Amino acid sequence: MAICRSLGTRTRVLMIASGGCTAAFLAGSGSVASLHLVDANKGQILLSLLKLYMLSHLQPAQRFALLGHGYMPFSERQEGLTTALDGASRHFADESDTLSFELEEFGPVDLIGEMGPDRLGRYEILFEEFRSVLRAERKGLESLFAAGDISHQVALAAPNTALGQALETAFGQVMSLDNLVALFGEAATQNRVQPFAQHFLERTRAALAEFPAKDNPYLADLLLGRFIRSTLPWLNLRLVEPLCLPKVAWSVAPISTVLQAHQGEFDFVHLSNILDWLSCEEAGLVLELAHRALRPGGRVLIRQLNSSLDIPSLSRSFRWLDAEAAFLHKHDRSFFYRKLHLGEK
Repeated sequence: MAICRSLGTRTRVLMIASGGCTAAFLAGSGSVASLHLVDANKGQILLSLLKLYMLSHLQPAQRFALLGHGYMPFSERQEGLTTALDGASRHFADESDTLSFELEEFGPVDLIGEMGPDRLGRYEILFEEFRSVLRAERKGLESLFAAGDISHQVALAAPNTALGQALETAFGQVMSLDNLVALFGEAATQNRVQPFAQHFLERTRAALAEFPAKDNPYLADLLLGRFIRSTLPWLNLRLVEPLCLPKVAWSVAPISTVLQAHQGEFDFVHLSNILDWLSCEEAGLVLELAHRALRPGGRVLIRQLNSSLDIPSLSRSFRWLDAEAAFLHKHDRSFFYRKLHLGEK
């Protein structure tokens, strides 16, 4: 958000769609003129468009429950999602012929109705297993979110406590290399700095030391299995009338293909952590294509999960804004990333 505001009120954005929460957040900010969503997984594009439609047409309680963050009876969720997808198909009619707005695109319909589309991603499957390992520590986890005091929550999850040891055990069991390769493929783990279990444990402890847990929706999602609605602006935005969205386009394609086709068009390119999956040569090429896709003064943002890539060294075309990136990283509630990189054309 801070990046888009710094670029003016008519920012043109190209971004990795991922789960669509960032897209919805930007769409509701009032500073974005256009959003181009990119993902090789059409389910992620569809989920993003569904969230954009929900943002513009549904009230917070409906968004929250339909997506799977609050209770809703099976038949009511299934019917509500089908209605919302039909509305999204009409809303995005100019481009909807390139995508099927059907519930089946998210996975088995019965599971979607039972759990909601936000609960069925690959990481969400891991997190569900993680919480099952931690089931005996549920009371301690709830205490983290009742504390409100950072020093107290750090003490509750310290390595020498029962909860701290349980967190270490659960991450070790669930975030094993075998599990991650099975879910994401070898490319996603090839550049790792340290074992992923250790990475996630350290980042979770870092988040507990930085923010009150009750104010961090992503920490609540990991540890409790639900978002805290009041902490997510797009989910909690109340409508008096339908919200006017930015112009939205999308591509179900590799990011390099899309960047190459749109030179000099964007003010902001958000690559998320896709470079983690690439070799140095491939990552450098994507950065050069991102540079060409930006207008003068435009910016690129890269998140780095657990990869060893020296990202700034891969492109001399950008002016790397290290201090600003460090500030953004420190205040980023999406805490799994070890680094953020911000480049300016």
